[in-house]
Amino acid sequence: MRMRFRVLAAAVMGALALSIATPIAATAATSACAVNYSVHAQWPGGFTAQVRIKHTGPTLSGWTVRWSYRSGQKVTQSWNAQTVRAAKRVTVRHESYNATVRSGDVIDFGFNGSWTGSNTKPVAFTLNGTTCKLTTSIPTSNASSGSSSSTSSSASSTSSAGATNPLTWTKAPQVKASARFFVDTRSQAYAAYAKSSGTTKTRLAKIAKTPTAKWVGSWLSGTQARTAVRDYTSRAKKAGRTGVLVIYAIPGRDCGSYSAGGVSTSQYARWIDKVADGIVGRPWVILEPDALAQLGDCSGQGDRVGYLRYAAKKLTQAGARVYLDAGHSNWRSVDDTVARLRKVGFKYAAGFSLNTSNYNTTAAERAYGAAIARKLGGRTFVIDTSRNGKGSNGQWCNPSGRGLGTRPMVTADRKYVDAYLWIKAPGESDGYCNGGPAAGAWWQKGALALARNASW
Repeated sequence: MRMRFRVLAAAVMGALALSIATPIAATAATSACAVNYSVHAQWPGGFTAQVRIKHTGPTLSGWTVRWSYRSGQKVTQSWNAQTVRAAKRVTVRHESYNATVRSGDVIDFGFNGSWTGSNTKPVAFTLNGTTCKLTTSIPTSNASSGSSSSTSSSASSTSSAGATNPLTWTKAPQVKASARFFVDTRSQAYAAYAKSSGTTKTRLAKIAKTPTAKWVGSWLSGTQARTAVRDYTSRAKKAGRTGVLVIYAIPGRDCGSYSAGGVSTSQYARWIDKVADGIVGRPWVILEPDALAQLGDCSGQGDRVGYLRYAAKKLTQAGARVYLDAGHSNWRSVDDTVARLRKVGFKYAAGFSLNTSNYNTTAAERAYGAAIARKLGGRTFVIDTSRNGKGSNGQWCNPSGRGLGTRPMVTADRKYVDAYLWIKAPGESDGYCNGGPAAGAWWQKGALALARNASW
């Protein structure tokens, strides 16, 4: 259905750094800056990198960063910065939401790039015209990377900030080891399984008869969403199982990619109210895949942090166990993800979720999530294992050769990981790519390939 982040495959390259006095554009004052450049993933012809610059001088009302490549690299897509010049002497500038940089703030942006020959490190970083030196590490506190909503209140006047949680989830209730998840026989996978035969039926049974989350999003009106949630959660409760819902309607969703859309900024809180009103029993909820990882990446997001706080509060009060979606290990750094999760907070959330609709190995996500969890005081998380049985091949949209992963279960070791879940529905397309149909549509060819490549 989604997961458009075009990263994957691994090859972390060394980070760089330093610090030096530098004048501020449009003023005679001087400042100091230090830069850290790191490649998070690399594959033939492509890579994903992140740049952090620590500013220690007077407040900047705007910034421009430049650096030089020596090996044919080119920026193809950036986030948290506007690309002015993409190759050789690369130039990027601030977005409207992160133009102001105070002393001690960190300018934080990333990009996808292409390369030929060799992907060597860039040289000659400058901030507003003066050279920054390289350093091995820059903390992300006060990072000037997302929207200004880090201190925002809520999506409406009924803000969750400072409110009293009647469930008193200061620490989320423990997951019962005996928890069993719900198999929905009204899914696209089950319909395809029911009308098939022979080997096809056997393979599709691996998907159709495995508990998989139900997605509820902006393609449904508030009233329709309430009806769908009530139907699903009522059936799960009647079966004595735990249902898993994915809420996917955040304003500015998917930044214009295959799953672009979302409820309008003026309607989101009311839409969430309808969803919450439909909850029966104690389902688990994955709240807004990619919303935090894409915070500030595009326009139309409104008070995204406030929306997430509000949704977590309403859904928790309705009985749900809420996990804030936090992207995956090949997207944001540990410190960046921690900072984003803290903006929303865990007053009304049990933990966070990783790898939604992605293909990263469970081992990679466990290590990444554990590092985040430790910085969050032991907050637990869940991992989407629906399509990661063969790991990633460096593609994010309907990649070939992938396989079903570990079936949903509450984890045995209980160390940070609450459960493995099938959050993305295997067999539903990521979008028009690699032969797939529209995002969310059933793709029989892809489903059979995933089942054929499963290790079980």
